[in-house]
Amino acid sequence: MNDAILLFDYDGTVRLGSEHATHYARSVAAHLDAEGERAFLSAHAAFVAGKPTTASTFDAFDADNAVRRLSGEFGVDDAVRHDAYVETRRRMAAGEFDIWAPKGFQEFIWSLPRNIEVALVTNAPAASLEPVLERLELDGLFDHVIGDAAKPEGLDAILDELLEERPAEALLSIGDIPRNDLAPAADRGCATAYIDHYGRPWPRATVTGSSLEELYPFIHRWVTERTA
Repeated sequence: MNDAILLFDYDGTVRLGSEHATHYARSVAAHLDAEGERAFLSAHAAFVAGKPTTASTFDAFDADNAVRRLSGEFGVDDAVRHDAYVETRRRMAAGEFDIWAPKGFQEFIWSLPRNIEVALVTNAPAASLEPVLERLELDGLFDHVIGDAAKPEGLDAILDELLEERPAEALLSIGDIPRNDLAPAADRGCATAYIDHYGRPWPRATVTGSSLEELYPFIHRWVTERTA
C-alpha cells in the first residue's frame, strides 16, 4: 500500500480553458427569446471575465456552474440545460474547444516519489475523460480516473475506497471548488490544497494558491514528508 495519495479535481484544476463553457452557455441561451439570450450570454461573459453582474453568478464555482445558475435564473428547463452540458462534453472529447493542462504538470507528477497514488476524481462524464486526457498528454498519469463522481455527496465513498486502512492524513485533495473538492476531505482530516481562481478565500484550506503551478512546491513537500 502506498504511503500517500494525491486526489486531483479535473475541471479548473488539471483541465483548463473556458471556451467549451461559452458554447454550453450559447446552447442553453438559444432556448430563450432574443432579449433573454442576450442577457444570459452577457452575464456569462461577465463572469468569465471575472466581473459577475447577476446575483446567480456572484458566487458561481466556475464557468460551467455559472451556466447552471443562470439557467435557473432565466427559467430554462433543467433537462434542456443537462442535454446542452452532455453535448458540450461530447464535443470536447471529440477534440473541439481550446483546452490545456497546467504548465509542467506531467513533469511535476513524474518528479514525485514513486510510492504515492495519484487519483483524478470529477463530476464530468466518465466517457469523456480518456480522449481529453490523451489530448492533454496526461493519459497514464493517474492510478485512478473516476468520472460521474457526484461530488460533493459522492466524494465520501470515494475517499473511503482510496484511503482503505490508511489514516485521513495520508490524503491531499487538490481542487478549485471548496464545496465539491475540498470540504468532504477536510471534514475527515485530510489535507487540502485550494486553487482560488476568483479571489474567494476558503479559510479551511491547508494551503491556497491562485493556480495549480503555484501549489507545486507545497505538494512536493507534503508528499516528501510522507514518503521519506
